[in-house]
Amino acid sequence: MLCHMMNDGMDYDSIIQVMNPQVTALWAKSGDETGWLSLPQHLLDSACVAERLWEGWLAPVLKARIAEGTGLAGKEVKILVAWLTGCHDLGKATSFFQYQIEPRPECAHIVEGVREAGFLPVQRSTKEKLPHALASEVIVGRWLWEQGIDGKVAQSLAQIPGAHHGIATDPVTLQAAKGIIERHPEPWHQAQNELMEAMTQATGMTTEILAKTKRLDTRTQQLITGLVIMADWIASNAEAFPMAITTTQEERVNNGMEAVVLTGPWRGEVPELGSEDLIDAYYRATFGWPEHFGARPIQKAIVQALDEVDGPCLIIVEAPTGEGKTETALAAAHIIAARTGAQGAVFAAPTMATANGLFERVLDWAGTVSGEVTSMYLGHSKSALSAEYQRLPLHSIEEEAGGHGEVVATQWLKGNKRGVLSNFVVCTVDQVLMLALQAKHSMLRHLGLAGKVIIVDEVHAYDAYMGSYLHKALEWLQAYGASVVLMSATLPVEQKSALARAYGDTPAEGTGYPLLTVVDKRGMREYEVPARPTELHAQVELIDDAPAALIPHLEGGGCVLVVCNTIRRAQETYSLLSEHFPGEVELHHAAFMASDRAEKEDALRAALGPRAHRGEGRPERRFVVATQVVEQSLDIDVDLLITDVAPMDLLIQRVGRLHRHGRPAEDRPEHLREPRVLIRGIEERSPVPVFERGTAAIYDSKILLATMAVLEDRVLAHGLRRPDDIAPLVHATYSADLEVPEVWREAWEKAVGESEAERERSEGRAGTYQVPGIALAGKYHSLFVRYAKNRARKKEEAGLAQVRDAAPTVEVIPIIGTEYGYRPLGYEGADIAEGDTPDYPLSRRLAGNTVRLPGRLTKRERDFTRVIDQLEQETPVGWAQSYLLKGQVALVLNENCEADLAGTRLRYSTELGLEEKRDKEGQGR
Repeated sequence: MLCHMMNDGMDYDSIIQVMNPQVTALWAKSGDETGWLSLPQHLLDSACVAERLWEGWLAPVLKARIAEGTGLAGKEVKILVAWLTGCHDLGKATSFFQYQIEPRPECAHIVEGVREAGFLPVQRSTKEKLPHALASEVIVGRWLWEQGIDGKVAQSLAQIPGAHHGIATDPVTLQAAKGIIERHPEPWHQAQNELMEAMTQATGMTTEILAKTKRLDTRTQQLITGLVIMADWIASNAEAFPMAITTTQEERVNNGMEAVVLTGPWRGEVPELGSEDLIDAYYRATFGWPEHFGARPIQKAIVQALDEVDGPCLIIVEAPTGEGKTETALAAAHIIAARTGAQGAVFAAPTMATANGLFERVLDWAGTVSGEVTSMYLGHSKSALSAEYQRLPLHSIEEEAGGHGEVVATQWLKGNKRGVLSNFVVCTVDQVLMLALQAKHSMLRHLGLAGKVIIVDEVHAYDAYMGSYLHKALEWLQAYGASVVLMSATLPVEQKSALARAYGDTPAEGTGYPLLTVVDKRGMREYEVPARPTELHAQVELIDDAPAALIPHLEGGGCVLVVCNTIRRAQETYSLLSEHFPGEVELHHAAFMASDRAEKEDALRAALGPRAHRGEGRPERRFVVATQVVEQSLDIDVDLLITDVAPMDLLIQRVGRLHRHGRPAEDRPEHLREPRVLIRGIEERSPVPVFERGTAAIYDSKILLATMAVLEDRVLAHGLRRPDDIAPLVHATYSADLEVPEVWREAWEKAVGESEAERERSEGRAGTYQVPGIALAGKYHSLFVRYAKNRARKKEEAGLAQVRDAAPTVEVIPIIGTEYGYRPLGYEGADIAEGDTPDYPLSRRLAGNTVRLPGRLTKRERDFTRVIDQLEQETPVGWAQSYLLKGQVALVLNENCEADLAGTRLRYSTELGLEEKRDKEGQGR
C-alpha cells in the first residue's frame, strides 16, 4: 500500500525523518492546543487519502473515464492521482504563506522554527500576495518542465493543484505568479524541489509514467481535481487526522478513513430478466409488491429496451400519471448501474415538496437494491428539517459488518458541497442543473454526478431558462459517460427533440404515447408502449369568470377542486366561497408557512386520497381552492375540477386530479359521477380571447392562445379522454403548424413574436453564467471565467447567477413581537428574549415556519435592499448562534399578526396565509 511502503522499500514513517530539517520546519496547519502540522506530513496524509479514495470509494465507471482521459492504465492512473494530490499544497512552501502567521502571538513557536530554518525574515520582493494553490501550479509546472515533460501535458497536470481551492487559474494571473516564485531566494526553490521529489518517490511516480500521460481535457481535470479536493478536505479534518502524530502512518490513515466513514460505490446486482415472469418477479422483489402484482407495460418495456442499449444512454419516459414512472426510472437506474459500474443514483424533482415526497420511496428502494451499507443525501436547503432524513442512522464502523442493504447518512457527506458525493441523492433539480453553472468547487459536483445514473422528474415543468441549463448539463453528463433518465407526463416534441440532441446530437420526433425514447452511441430508438384503456372521458366547458359564477356549481356538494393561477386570486376566491359555504372550503398555496402547508397537505391527502371513502374519511362536501401546488405530487381525487385557463400541458396535469381513482359509485354525488372540467379566467372570448390579468402575467401569451385554439377545435365539443388525448393535445398545442382563427391572426403573430423574443432573452440570461459546451471548453479556466470576473469585482450579482429564472425573493420566518421579546406563531410557551439562542426543538420549529414574501416587494433592487435592511434589523440577534436559524430573517408581526414592511402592510393567518393588504384603491399600504 502507498501509505505503508514506497517503491524502494522506505516506508512513509522514514521519509519525513530523512528530509532536510529546513523542509520539515515548514507548516501546513497552524493547529490547535495539541500542536501544528508540518507541510510534508499534510502532503503525505493527502496522498494516502487519495489512494484510499481510488481503491475503496471511486466507482469503476469513473476510474475508466479518468484512465481514458490520462492515457494511462491500471496502477499508473492511481499513482498519477495520488501524486497530484501529494503536490496540491506545495505552494505553502512560499514566503507569503509562511509569513502570514508571523503577527499571531500564539504561533510564535512555529514562526521561530521557520526562521531558524533560514526562511524568515522575508524579503520585501517576496511578500507579494500569492494564493498557495496558484503557487502550487507554478511549482509543479516548473518541475515538470525541468523533467522534460511536454509543455501542454505539464500545464494540464499543474492546473489541478492550481484549482484545488475551487477555481482554475487564468493565464494572466498565472504569469504574474511565475514572476513572484522566480523572485524567491534559492533556499525556497530547494525546499520546493525536495518536496516534489519526496512526493514523487513516495507515490511511485516515474518520468516514464509522466511521459506516457496525455494532455488532460477539462473533463478529466474536473474529475481529478474533485478527488484532490476530497482528499485534501479529509486530510485537513483535525478529528480524522490530528495535529499530534502518535501512530505509524498506516495506522494514522486507517484511523482517519474510519473517522470519515465513506461508503464504497454501489454494488447492486440485477437478476436474470429474460422473460416477462422474471421481470414481474424483479419488480415485486425490488419494490415490495404483493405476489399478485405484476409490472405495467412501460415497466416491462424499459427492461426490454435496456437489453439493446450499448454503453451510457439517455432514456426519456413519456407516460400518464399512474403508470408507475417512478418505479420504471428506478429499475432503469439499477440495471444501468449494475452493467456500467456506476457510483450510485440521483433522483431530481422540481420542488422541495416533491423531493421530500420521493425521499422515503427512494430510501426503501436503495436499501433493497444495495448489497451493503450505502449513503444517502437529501439535497435541498431544508433537508435539516426533514424528519425522514434526520432519522437515517449516522454510519459508524461497528455497524458495517452486519449492515447488508442498510442506507445511512454520513456526517462528512452531509455538507452542502459534499452531499452529492453520497451513493444516493434525492434532491431538487437545481442540484443537477448546477452542473452547468460556473461556480466555485464545481469539480465536486462534477465528480459527484458524473459517476451516477441521473433521474430527472417532471421535465415538462422547466421553462426556457432552466431548459438551457438542463441541455448543457446533459451535454456534460454524456461526455462523462453518465446515463440519464428523464420523465414526463406531457412533453412537446420540440422540447423532447432538444433534450435528445443535447445528449446525443440526434433528434427525437416520435408522437406515440406512452413512449420510451432511448439515445446511445448507436443512435436514437423509440419504443411505443401499449396504452391503458380510456379511464376518463370528461366534458369540458368554459364558464364566466365572475366569482359568483362558481356558486351554482358547488351548491350540490361533492369534492370540488378550484385551481387559481395566482395566490391573490386564490385568496379572494376562498374568501368569497367561505361566505357562501362556511366550514366547507379550504385553501392551499405557497404563501403558507412551510409547517402549516405540510399539515394542510397531509390532511388533504388523507381526506381525498385513494384510501378514503364516503363514511370512511372522504367528506360529502369539500371545496378545495388551490394554486399550482396541486399540479404535482398531491395524490388527491376530486369529483369536479374548476380551473383557470393555463397552458395545455398544465391543464392536463390538473385534470389528472379529476376522478383519479376507481371508486364505488356511492363515493361521488350522483350529479358528479360523470367527470366535468370547467375552465374560467377568460374575460372575453370574442373576437380574440382576453385572459384574466394574473394569468396573462405569468404564462406565455402564445401558448395561452394556442391552448384556446386547441380547446375550441378539439375539446369543447368532444370532451377530453385520459390517457388517449394527452399526447395529441399537447403536440397540437406546441406544433409549429398550429392553425388559429383568422380573426386572431394579428394577436397571434404579436404573441409569437413576443414569445420568441422572451425565449431568446431567457436563454441569453442563462448562457451568461453557464460553463461552455464540451467543444468550447478546451481550457480549464474557461469553466470559471464569469465567476472569476464577479469575484474580481467583489460581487456575486445576486439573483443572476442561478439556475432558475426568477426575480430575487426573500424567505422570512414570521414571529409575534412582544414586550419581552417574541414568540413563534402558534407557540404557547413563554416569550423568548431577543438575545437568547433558541434551543434545538424551538430552533427547528422556527426554521420550519418559513414563507416567501410576495415577489412584488423585492422585484426592484432598491426595494430589495429596503426590505432586507428592515428584516435584518428586526431579526433576533440570538438566531446567529443557531445553526438552523443563522442567516434567516424574521418578519416581526404585531399581536394582530400584521406588519409594515418597507411601506407594505402584510398579514399572516393560518386560514389565508401571507396576505398583502391593500387600500380601497388597490395599493399596498
